[in-house]
Amino acid sequence: MPLFRRNAGLRQRASEFNGRYWRSAIQVTSTNWEGRRAAVHRATDPEKRLRALRGEWHMGLKHLVVQYSAGVSVDEIGDVAESVAASYRAWVTCALSDAGPSPRLSDGNEYYISILQLLGITTGCGRDDSARTILESVIRQGADPLFSALASAHRLALPSGSPAASTPRVARPLLEVLQRPEEADRTIQTYLTDWPTRMKSMSWMGSLERVRPGDSYGQGFIGYWAMELPAVASAIDAHLDDVLSPFLPADLL
Repeated sequence: MPLFRRNAGLRQRASEFNGRYWRSAIQVTSTNWEGRRAAVHRATDPEKRLRALRGEWHMGLKHLVVQYSAGVSVDEIGDVAESVAASYRAWVTCALSDAGPSPRLSDGNEYYISILQLLGITTGCGRDDSARTILESVIRQGADPLFSALASAHRLALPSGSPAASTPRVARPLLEVLQRPEEADRTIQTYLTDWPTRMKSMSWMGSLERVRPGDSYGQGFIGYWAMELPAVASAIDAHLDDVLSPFLPADLL
């Protein structure tokens, strides 16, 4: 068989396989997300309801990133993002009204980045009302300088006094982007170059390293996308046209 025909056949089979892989990934995360949503409706005990709400928005975030990775339209992703933002608000409201420990941005990098990525997806899909919903929920927990700046960009009122938490090291370059927008492209290019190292400690990144096309689908998959960037870029009206990176979610910018 001529070499060009063999290569064409390999590319076609690879394309067909990737299509099956992503359809399976969407089905798995969609089923799991719907299961978490059903659990919220079944929960009557306050503690169980709180856990169910947390599971709903957290699995919803995974489903959103799988949708993006699979090439689902931005409008369709935005519809899901609105629902996930609402479930995040419900979880925060439930947690703050409960006698147990309340969520705070200082609860760890994983939680912090998860909120930032949910905000980035929602913003990138043009769902500004849902983005405000997320930021209002963050403010109730005590926003750090980065989230305070993002909230101000959405014209949200902030509590008087200093921010309640410091911005974690992993996200400080994003705060620098907001403070020095004229250097945004350079700062974000550097941020994306270091992005895999910055995110290596996240459980979802570790799971992704173990999952490759052809392997069984991993529960911890979240995607090799810096989904936090659309939120920051939108705040300074930047399109990052000169930024080149395989981690850049270009369709959301």
